[in-house]
Amino acid sequence: MKHRFLVLLSFLVFLALQARAQELYNEKPPHTIMTGPPLTAQEHTAPEQLAQEHIAGEDDRAGAVTYGDSAQAWRPSWAARLRSRIVADSSVIALVVILLFCALGLLVSARGISSAAAESAAIRSETIALITGDIMPSEKRKRMIHIKRKGGGLRLKMASFTTALVILVVVMISTPLYVMTGRIQEETLLKGLYDRTMVLLEGIAAEARVLMSSDNFLELSRLSGQSAAVPEARYVTITGYGREKTGFSDYVLATNDKNIGSKIDTPELVIGQSRLTDDLSPGIGGIEKDLNSRAKTEIGDVSGMITGFTGEAFDLVQLSNLTTEQLRRIDEIAVIVQALHNRINETLARMSGETGSEPAFSTSALKENTADTYMFYKPILFRQGSGDTYYRGMVRVEVSTGPIVQQIQSARLNMLMVIAGIALASVVIGAAGAIILSTMLIRSIKQLVIHVERIRDTEDKAELEGVEIEINSRDEIAALGDTINDMTYGLVKAAAVASDLSMGKEIQKKFIPLDVSPDGNKLTTGLKNTKHVEFFGYYEGAKGVSGDYFDFQDLDGRYFAIIKGDVAGKGVPAALIMIQVATMFLGFFRRWSPTDKGMHIEDLVYQINDFIEAMGFKGRFAAFTLCLFDSHTGLARFCNAGDNVIHWYDASRRKIKTVTLRETPAAGILPNYLVESKGGYTIQTLTIEHGDVLFLYTDGIEESKRRFRNTDFEEIICGEGEKDTPHATHTVGQGDEEMGPNRVQDIINAVMNKQIYTLHKYHNPEGEDHDLQFDFTNCEGKAEEAIMAMVSVEKIFRMYKAPGAEEDSRVLVDKKVDEFLRRCFLQYRDYCYNTKENPANNAYMYYTHVKEDDQYDDLTILGVNRK
Repeated sequence: MKHRFLVLLSFLVFLALQARAQELYNEKPPHTIMTGPPLTAQEHTAPEQLAQEHIAGEDDRAGAVTYGDSAQAWRPSWAARLRSRIVADSSVIALVVILLFCALGLLVSARGISSAAAESAAIRSETIALITGDIMPSEKRKRMIHIKRKGGGLRLKMASFTTALVILVVVMISTPLYVMTGRIQEETLLKGLYDRTMVLLEGIAAEARVLMSSDNFLELSRLSGQSAAVPEARYVTITGYGREKTGFSDYVLATNDKNIGSKIDTPELVIGQSRLTDDLSPGIGGIEKDLNSRAKTEIGDVSGMITGFTGEAFDLVQLSNLTTEQLRRIDEIAVIVQALHNRINETLARMSGETGSEPAFSTSALKENTADTYMFYKPILFRQGSGDTYYRGMVRVEVSTGPIVQQIQSARLNMLMVIAGIALASVVIGAAGAIILSTMLIRSIKQLVIHVERIRDTEDKAELEGVEIEINSRDEIAALGDTINDMTYGLVKAAAVASDLSMGKEIQKKFIPLDVSPDGNKLTTGLKNTKHVEFFGYYEGAKGVSGDYFDFQDLDGRYFAIIKGDVAGKGVPAALIMIQVATMFLGFFRRWSPTDKGMHIEDLVYQINDFIEAMGFKGRFAAFTLCLFDSHTGLARFCNAGDNVIHWYDASRRKIKTVTLRETPAAGILPNYLVESKGGYTIQTLTIEHGDVLFLYTDGIEESKRRFRNTDFEEIICGEGEKDTPHATHTVGQGDEEMGPNRVQDIINAVMNKQIYTLHKYHNPEGEDHDLQFDFTNCEGKAEEAIMAMVSVEKIFRMYKAPGAEEDSRVLVDKKVDEFLRRCFLQYRDYCYNTKENPANNAYMYYTHVKEDDQYDDLTILGVNRK
């Protein structure tokens, strides 16, 4: 009996020691039990090994869930997970964008500095263009101002580009450093906050597990004071079963939350009786259910095994006489129960090791943490008695990220101040160096500008003889100075040549019957009015001298000699041939008399042909029409050389007609004997009735050209159809259109019949429906009006109003043409309203804010109106 009592006492002591061991284990962090292979019953084993053998055997027989890899892989859905996935960080994206922008800025700045250093080359080219180009005085002044601005702005340009380059370098170096340092500090602080919070949670949960299992509420209430160990922690709240332990309702067991009064269901906080309600409360039931369910799955059978082994031990100790084998079995059961308790404790410790947060907390970046405060929570699990309830409570710790934000902002501000100081010092040094360098360059450029200004302001460039610029440096600026000196010398020589050419043009116009201005210069029009006939001519030459020519001579008051000609080519050779033809015309009819021989005007044509052919001008010939007009009868005798088209306005039918004379070779191509072999130069007649007008004009008016342009006023090629197929006034593939004979004839008919004429331009940049109109209803039907209409419409035909055209965009126009346009051009205010005087020749003026295509040929027109 005594022996049986000792055995029972030993077993009870063992159970007490096991309970204390469980309590001590709850204070330790979870660890893993390493299980070995099961031992056979025949092997002599230690009690612990034997316990493992029994556990393994029972697990295999019962089919229990083992504590292996599958158990370790389980994690509850509410557990906090540090997010390590790759996310689109806007700061990183901004950093990449800034670096790309800085790289682009470096390229632009470097290019700008090289461009500024090479600015003198641009000034050189513009200076040469200014010196050699034929620009009006006001245009020269504007070009000079442009050059001066380039020279004067070089210092600013180099300083600005250098400063920009320095700033970009500083930004490229400091931005990554600023961003990466901030990111590292941010991650470090967040990770530190997370780690401190986890240590605090783990420590409080371990102590709470022990105190809650022993119902030590007094010591439990003091655990919340440990929040002082983490400066960012606002409070710690421990919840669990109430004092009645009738069910888990999240009763407050310990807290230092200053606002706990607004979160409980009692007027005042009563430990163990006040239930907590916060953001986490709706999910507590799910957490409890999740943990209890998993614990039952993993350790439910183990708990049953403990109960079974404990019952077997009690049965054995109730026996009166215990055998050695029975005593050995009691010891063996004690070891097995101890191992089973350890297994339960380890499983519960592992499950309670999970931690959650509300809202989710990230250690990567502050901006991923959208809230200022976070509640971390950790469950408390332990087994008490033989029940299957394991979830016993929850530890809540609320932390604030405010201190971290303040630390990061303070660090970033300090770093920005350091970067700003370095950048400011770098900019000052870079700007000073750029100003010094640019000043050295500009000194020579200013000398250059002064010299070119003198060239600009000197009207007679012949006065520049001996004027030179001296630059002492040995660089590109000095080479530019030498080049300008050479150009000045060439400009002096060109001024002498230009003076000769200008005189030659005036001499050429002396042979054309044009009116004379008060200052003695020939104008563009000439009028002669007699009793029976009226002559009106217009001549506007292209640049330089040329070979167009017309004349009319009163022979005896009845007969008039008329000539209209065009010498092939331009320049001095054509002008010389034209002057010789004019001289021969004047000499021939100076000796003319109204005899039968005088009527044979073909003799003059042969003389002209013989002269030009004998001179042997290569590629030079004269196409002209010679006419002897009887003003009494209206009989016109024509003899032509090459030019075989005659236009006259038939007053009876009120329209212009065309007569084609017999084809003959132009003067100067073939010798006279070959011309005679082909039929020779013959006379053909045409009767001009009263009121009819004879129009003699060269191809300059019909072949006047304008370029095609798109809506951006860029030159284009016609592409409306297959190439080389006709398209209205031109063919597909052309880049321009001619005024053409049809437009010329329509203009004459409109004037003579007092109608409105509409000018349509194809591929018009101002719009295909943007037609221009000329009102001739107030005209008197004179030859003068028809000719002025022809040249006026031709001027508008080549002119266009481009967007952005300013005062320096101007068109030179004859004042007689402007007078006619003012009277008849309906869109005059749109195109011709901005005007400016021409100081070089008061017979001309300027239309400003408009542009025009070049005049390629002379406009030579003569009208003969029989009264």
